[in-house]
Amino acid sequence: MSTSPPLLGRNLAEMRCLRCGALHPASASAYLCPTCGRGDAADAGILDAQYDYEAARAEMERGFDGVRRGVFRWDALLPVAAQGAGALEAGGTPLVAAPVLAKRLGLRELWLKDETANPTRCLKDRATSVAVAMAAARGMDQLFCASAGNAAISLAGFCANGGARAHVWVPARVSDERLAWLRRFGATVHVSAGDYDAAFDEAEDEGHRRGWYSRNCAFNPFLVEGKKTVAFEIAEQLGRVPDLVVAPVGDGCTLGAIGKGFRELREIGRADDLPRLLGVQAEGVQPLVARLNGSVSNADGGTRAASIAVRRPRNALRLLHELRASGGTLVAVPDAETEAASAALARDAGVTCEFTSATALAGLARLAQSESLEGKTAVLVITGGRED
Repeated sequence: MSTSPPLLGRNLAEMRCLRCGALHPASASAYLCPTCGRGDAADAGILDAQYDYEAARAEMERGFDGVRRGVFRWDALLPVAAQGAGALEAGGTPLVAAPVLAKRLGLRELWLKDETANPTRCLKDRATSVAVAMAAARGMDQLFCASAGNAAISLAGFCANGGARAHVWVPARVSDERLAWLRRFGATVHVSAGDYDAAFDEAEDEGHRRGWYSRNCAFNPFLVEGKKTVAFEIAEQLGRVPDLVVAPVGDGCTLGAIGKGFRELREIGRADDLPRLLGVQAEGVQPLVARLNGSVSNADGGTRAASIAVRRPRNALRLLHELRASGGTLVAVPDAETEAASAALARDAGVTCEFTSATALAGLARLAQSESLEGKTAVLVITGGRED
């Protein structure tokens, strides 16, 4: 691993359970809530990092030092202060205007937050950068995760760069392309006999038994802190908060993290409002859409959107909290609409992305059918660039 960074972020104050509300001291070994643990079959005791927001506000008012870039530019609101020297840098991705698509949807502006510009071409790199920094600070050089592909490839790439070992669990139907990338990066690959949910359980059991550092974003409370920097960058790049932010939803980590990022900007006085969050699931796998609507999902199909084919979303509490805070909602789209959206992103915006990412445009188009988007500014988070 690269040179060890400080163990904890200087403004990290405590951890709050999103299930039972209990407060716990900040600790580098924090994982699930010590009070309610893995909870019940639906929700585990997910912890949420809390900061000294007055101290963070004062730091950010003084400005940035011009040295740190990407995710760690925002270290005043991160759980670990810095990366190891020479580590891959995530974040600092472009915000791309899409005027043709904006006009078609009746928007004032449409922007694409292009996360394919990260080192392994996906937003997951933001979480991974925090994971490898936390592991290095604790002197750990073996990390694990479960993934449909992107998070595993991200971990494998960052570990290859830092001289650490990545252990990854993937579902039985993972694509050959993603397996090839994992092996190219030198990861130890475990192919589950089941789906992503089975792979997640297998990774949790074996990874903790072996004493490896977890890059499972749904349970490790520190990793969403890397993902939330998407919100910081969007607000800075636009010079304001957009009306809508749209992203694909699987476990709920990414959009939940983005919602937290905007709330923290408001907390420290760098934003007056919150954007409305719109999460998009595949019609064939839509447990969170059903839960938001107070029903049980009867969708038992499949989807080409492998990165969000999650039947037991483990970060549901975080996402639902952020949806309530922002007045947001969730929609489900069929693969045929995602296919059309993928073609439109390439044809009318010059952006190619993984199939999962195109669900964001498909979901926004669905919203435009039920309400007017006139005069609004929306941001689509293009979460990855590799084929599902």
